[in-house]
Amino acid sequence: MPAFRSPRVWLAAGWSLFQLYTAQAGMFDLLVQLPIHVAFAVALGLLTPRTTDAGEVVERSGSRRVFDGVAAVAALGCGAYYVLDNARLVTRMPLVDTPDRADVVVGVLFMGLMLEAARRHIGAALVVLALAFVAYAFTGPWLPGFLSHGGIRALQFVDQQMLTTEGVFGIPTLVSATFIYLFILFGAVMMHGGLLRFFTEAALAVAGSSRGGAGKVAVIASGLFGMVNGSAIANAVTTGAFTIPLMIRAGYRPAFAAGVESTASMGGQLIPPVMGAAAFIMAETLGVPYLTIAISAAIPGVLLYFLIEGRSPLFAGFWALVVAVLVSQIRAQTRIGWRQAWSVLVDSAQNAMPVALACATVGIVVGVVSVTGLGLKLASGIVGIAGGSLFVTLVLTMIAALVLGTGLPTSATYIITSIMAAPALVQLGVPKLVAHMFVFYFGILADLTPPTAISTYATSAIARADVWRTQWLAMMLALSGFIIPFSFAYDPAMLLIDASIPHVILRTAAATLGIVMLGAGLIGYFMSRARLWERLALLAGAALLIFPGIASDLLGVACFLAVVLSQHARRGRPAPTIPSG
Repeated sequence: MPAFRSPRVWLAAGWSLFQLYTAQAGMFDLLVQLPIHVAFAVALGLLTPRTTDAGEVVERSGSRRVFDGVAAVAALGCGAYYVLDNARLVTRMPLVDTPDRADVVVGVLFMGLMLEAARRHIGAALVVLALAFVAYAFTGPWLPGFLSHGGIRALQFVDQQMLTTEGVFGIPTLVSATFIYLFILFGAVMMHGGLLRFFTEAALAVAGSSRGGAGKVAVIASGLFGMVNGSAIANAVTTGAFTIPLMIRAGYRPAFAAGVESTASMGGQLIPPVMGAAAFIMAETLGVPYLTIAISAAIPGVLLYFLIEGRSPLFAGFWALVVAVLVSQIRAQTRIGWRQAWSVLVDSAQNAMPVALACATVGIVVGVVSVTGLGLKLASGIVGIAGGSLFVTLVLTMIAALVLGTGLPTSATYIITSIMAAPALVQLGVPKLVAHMFVFYFGILADLTPPTAISTYATSAIARADVWRTQWLAMMLALSGFIIPFSFAYDPAMLLIDASIPHVILRTAAATLGIVMLGAGLIGYFMSRARLWERLALLAGAALLIFPGIASDLLGVACFLAVVLSQHARRGRPAPTIPSG
């Protein structure tokens, strides 16, 4: 139960109440709604003690707490400036009318406080990236080749970034202030209402008694919880506290148990409705309904009733929240009373704070890319290096997504990769939605790419395992995830795009069999321990099945049948007898 005397707690609860009010009554003008959203996030971030990757709270000195308090008040004051001067700000002509001196002071102060809060709770990687793009905006005229651009003056930079909806207060922050926050609230209600316990109990009932049941419980529970959580690190900590000890008691090595939970937590972000919150940003970026994104992910995930009915994510999030609270009243064990409701408000704000900071910070990157045209220039550069080859372009785009997403939250990763890497695929004729899903997958997989696989630090701490070994095991376990995007890039049937039902079924079945063969080939066991040639056949067949084509599918099935027949014959062969005498 959060302490009532803490200003941080009251600030967090106030933020949640503000978000609930605007979700039900309607949003204010964007240059009011979004600066207030960011101001709450920055102030809360400055008041919240930083935690290490292992989840330990970093204590602050008395003078540091005073400084943080003053800085938090300054952040709230910056948000209030946009409210008090809104009438002038919405009528001025951006990049034409010169900003007032107060505009510049507030804009620079607000951005500085935001970057400091982001550094504390997201890490230096995103802040350094944002500052690198700031430097790029000013140094463009002196850069070589396709990186060169006309440059931007300081007042223009502040104007675009802080006084319009094309920078810090752009689409990423808009999505954070609407859909993401509501679904985080929904996840908090589900957790306090006993949904996590339901997920783990359901997973135990389904898989607990089967071979490898403990690992399957981790996968199922993390996947289910990830549908309403959308954060790999939060998912890993929440479900991992239960599943990792369960796996270790069942005989799993600690590093392997931690790797399984990290991989499962990452995979939960690929399941609608939240999909790491990036699905909502993708819908806004592409200008398509959220349902289109969710349907494209229907094979790896599930759908929710409200979204199937064609309602907006904002509507679905608010009323799902209301229904969840009402349903929780049925049983005394799950009932959300006033104390639990207060905890929901506070916990939601704390969970939303790093996401909001990431979205606002990455808005700097989006704004610079927009004003300099860097996205199209980089896409042309990738296509030029690849020489028009789709496969080489896919590989280069994958590398770009993994590098750009290293150490960043899912939402920030998707935003950056969608504007920097996805256009290269679009230039080669890949459908826009497919290109964005491709970089979305690899942006998420960056969470498992050493050395900055964030969730593995939490799971290895729970398991008391070596972080480096955990990271490599998690990456190996998620290897199929590195291959599937190539499959739907060549044939979008798996995303239910431009394909008949039989085609979708066959492509999905082929890819599924390929993933099974890939796993069996990697671990060296199918029906029984595999011989060397059988492992090679399984791996070759997996590659043939995952990449589309009638001939490759038939050859992949042939590899599978050869291994099945070989192992079946070996299992039916009587054991050799030892001659007597």
